[in-house]
Amino acid sequence: MAENDKHSGMRGVFNDIRLLLSDMLGLGKPDAERRMTIEVFFGMMGYVAKTDRLVSSHESNVANAVMDEIELSLAEREIASMAFDRGMSRNINSNAELLRFTDTYKPGSEQIDRLFDILVRLAASDGRLHEREYEALKSIAKSLGLPATAVDNKLALYTIKR
Repeated sequence: MAENDKHSGMRGVFNDIRLLLSDMLGLGKPDAERRMTIEVFFGMMGYVAKTDRLVSSHESNVANAVMDEIELSLAEREIASMAFDRGMSRNINSNAELLRFTDTYKPGSEQIDRLFDILVRLAASDGRLHEREYEALKSIAKSLGLPATAVDNKLALYTIKR
């Protein structure tokens, strides 16, 4: 095992211990706003991932990476996983979820931009963009109060086939 692999493995173990201790101390439970944000982010990620009828390993990896990036506790990861599953099974109303989000975060806010960035990143993660994914992203952009050019501008950052 290479030296870097040992260190990254240990970092993973320490991160798991940190998450477990946070949850045991009750620090892992989100407040109402954070819970809503997690539910919308991951619900919409599941929704976009399933838009082309197949959730790829690339899309699942993006969801897991986002959980790590925003440092979700174990309790928050459970909320995120359930929301992702609801989105994949179409057991959510995407318009209502986005409205719930825009009631708290206004167009132009960092949170709106972050949500949209993640959804585009997820859709582009497998190197292909199905027409249904593109149309879903356009609809999401509109619901988030983003300009009509937002989808194409974000997609330009990725090398994908349509």
